[in-house]
Amino acid sequence: MTMIYCRECGRKYSDRAAACPKCGYRPFNGAKNIWIYLVLTWFVGFLGIHKFYIGKNNQGIAMLLMGTIGWLLILPGLAVCIWALVDFIIGLCNIGTPERIFESK
Repeated sequence: MTMIYCRECGRKYSDRAAACPKCGYRPFNGAKNIWIYLVLTWFVGFLGIHKFYIGKNNQGIAMLLMGTIGWLLILPGLAVCIWALVDFIIGLCNIGTPERIFESK
């Protein structure tokens, strides 16, 4: 068993632990694929499916609500499309370092 430092709070904890016991930070495990994230963002980004994929469920729910309401009202639909486009560009810029996107905070 090795002790590692948390990237968020700096506390030492076991490398066998799933998350830091103090702040709950979960290190990136490499299980998700950046290309799947980009495809989801490009095709169904206005529904927030890519946010659910990376585990950011609150943002996914917000995008899903804004995306479905966007069919009735123009402004929320436009806002969520811009939000998805920004997420896509951020994903493209971080192809080499996907842990920046997939880290849960």
